[in-house]
Amino acid sequence: MEVKQEIVETINGQKVEKYTIINDNGVQVGLLTLGATWQEFLVPDDKGGQKNLIIGFDKPSDYLKNPLCAGQSIGRVAGRINQGKVNLDGKEIQLPQNEKGNTLHGGPQGFHQQIWTAFIESGQNALSVVMTYDAKEEIDHFPGDMQVEVRFTLDNANRFTIVYTGKNATKTTLFNPTNHVYFNLGNRQDLSQHTFTLAADRYLETRDDLIPTGKFIDVAGTAYDFQTWQNLGEAIADTGGLDDAFLVNASLDKPCGELKDEESGDSVHLYSDRDAWVVYSMGGIPEGIYPARDKGKMAKEFEALALEAQFLPDAINHDGFGDIVLPANTEKTYTIAFKYHKG
Repeated sequence: MEVKQEIVETINGQKVEKYTIINDNGVQVGLLTLGATWQEFLVPDDKGGQKNLIIGFDKPSDYLKNPLCAGQSIGRVAGRINQGKVNLDGKEIQLPQNEKGNTLHGGPQGFHQQIWTAFIESGQNALSVVMTYDAKEEIDHFPGDMQVEVRFTLDNANRFTIVYTGKNATKTTLFNPTNHVYFNLGNRQDLSQHTFTLAADRYLETRDDLIPTGKFIDVAGTAYDFQTWQNLGEAIADTGGLDDAFLVNASLDKPCGELKDEESGDSVHLYSDRDAWVVYSMGGIPEGIYPARDKGKMAKEFEALALEAQFLPDAINHDGFGDIVLPANTEKTYTIAFKYHKG
């Protein structure tokens, strides 16, 4: 295995680095220090070349020009917080409101907007790139300063693991990060040949602005039932597009779901030690977005599937949605993994 390191762009006087981990099977993961971003997931194709399984952009600055958050680290809290209001230590705190009066994806100065510091670590049959960021209350307007680490590891079994750690907060704060990766395992600009399974028997009911009502909906007999394989193109047509949080059993040993491209047979298994996945089918995107994998073509609505492991959205305002509080001077770690299987 090997890892390559290069400076790819300078943004506002800060150098952005790219790290590429390559395993013994020719599988590659590209990572950017801007936003602790998973830029590429390259696998060998049948023609002696490579295909990119995820949405990403050639230049780091392109990530700042659209709202996709493609492959970026999201925090301090993934998803939405109702009206940006939380109650911590008996005090109501107002967080930045950046979508329809709610807080989305850590607000406008969340993890994905920041340039992180990186270093390389070697393991047995695995290589890691570790990125760190000191989150400041005066920057993102979440309570307290805290240290954040994300460890990206690719091994020779084609398993890519992302580990988020939050620690040393100066005040009680919130921590529920994710990676906002979008998958398309094929060569089309749609998901019509993809099938998907997710071991979830319930998903969240939400208001029109996608804030949870607190109720769950049974998936049985609906287009949201992925407990057995569903064609994604059909599911998107039947639902009008997915942007939903599903409840699963947390496990890093047994996959809770799988995305498969039926044309190539390639698939990715999903693992997480938290109990929710937000599934978003890339609906309602603006024009003028040009992902690297599309080779000069503009992105299309419903082209890829975002799979975001986390605790349920707005967890801080709902009992039983997951504990996203990080008390001062404590540490919490969360793990997400994706394992590639060649067809």
